[in-house]
Amino acid sequence: MTKTAREISADIEFPGRKMDFGFDFRDLPRYWNDNDAFKTHFMNALSCLFLEGERMFIDAVRDSQHLVKDEKLLSQVKSFIKQEAIHGHEHHKFSEYLDSMGYPATKVEDFERKEKKLMRKYMPAKRRLAITCAVEHFTAILAHQVLTNPESTEGMDPRFKEMWTWHAIEETEHKGVCYDVYEQTGGGYWLRVFAMFNVTWMFLLRTAIVQGIFLWKDGKLFKPSTWKSGFNFFWKKPGLIPSIWSDYKDYYRRDFHPWDHDNRELLGEWQAGHDNYKTV
Repeated sequence: MTKTAREISADIEFPGRKMDFGFDFRDLPRYWNDNDAFKTHFMNALSCLFLEGERMFIDAVRDSQHLVKDEKLLSQVKSFIKQEAIHGHEHHKFSEYLDSMGYPATKVEDFERKEKKLMRKYMPAKRRLAITCAVEHFTAILAHQVLTNPESTEGMDPRFKEMWTWHAIEETEHKGVCYDVYEQTGGGYWLRVFAMFNVTWMFLLRTAIVQGIFLWKDGKLFKPSTWKSGFNFFWKKPGLIPSIWSDYKDYYRRDFHPWDHDNRELLGEWQAGHDNYKTV
């Protein structure tokens, strides 16, 4: 019989992985994504924002897990925390590399860290968990593009493509965990979709600001070729916005669950071809 999305989510098992990619960030070209400043700095901006975002996710789940009674889900929470902690470590190392290239990456992290501390101090755990569910959906649908749309990684430095693919696989593995915690701790529909509405414009705005700073540092912010590349990236090739639109708007359904988008076959394919990691 075909499993429901929630049954799939309950059955998913995944470890934390310390990866060995076998390269140094200093070996990367400045424009490692298709030799294109816009595309490279879009991904660089995401990386800078991911570190403190992932720490916020960990805190949000930890602050709610005492209400979870499902032992399988609690086990998944532990694996989720391991994966996100390792992701954050890798993103911080990359931010330090970006600093060495003249970009204020760790300053972005510092700003994000201060904001997340205020959020944890003044914002209720349920609302932070709703925000986490929204951002996790964003990362899951972007991860799906990395894994399934060749145009989204076309021209990317193969060493760094391997790193982003690993991140995409793990975001896919644990995409249902925060959502399941939210549901099992009494999270409702209206808070969930209100959080997504706010996360959407804040996510886009923050990414655009950081990307703009990086492009300005390179003297490329006001070049017509930069914005032509950006238009093509978002609307034509790979056409990121139309590519993710259907999956994005599904989140607003009352009966939505992340595993409605069942892409488990991608996990098995990746695992079969990789052994360059230590399970933790």
